[in-house]
Amino acid sequence: MLYKITGWAAIILALSALLPSYQTGALSVIGFYLCLFSLLISAFASHLGNYFYYRLVFLIAVINVFIINDGTRVMLLIKQTDWVYIGSMYGIFFVIGSICSFLIRREDASSQDAYEAPNKKVTQSQL
Repeated sequence: MLYKITGWAAIILALSALLPSYQTGALSVIGFYLCLFSLLISAFASHLGNYFYYRLVFLIAVINVFIINDGTRVMLLIKQTDWVYIGSMYGIFFVIGSICSFLIRREDASSQDAYEAPNKKVTQSQL
């Protein structure tokens, strides 16, 4: 039950991060970091193998960062604005997304090992 509540809270937070992302200046940065925080929360909510929350929040985050956000949208690269800022924000997004994906995969692998270990049968060749 806790994971469902946390997952829906992450989705709501990711959706609410879209509004400040439209704004210019510091509000777009706040929207960016709210989006990253919602990714971390959704990784926690997807702890037991239910990837729905993480996938939906990741999709919202990708749309937020690359299309909607005023400071990091892809169209700014064509205008040759501050490439260092945009590149660093993309780097932060890539690192947080990779860490969350790694955490989900690691938890999934450890839960599968815990499930399969008691169910393994000993064969004659292993004796």
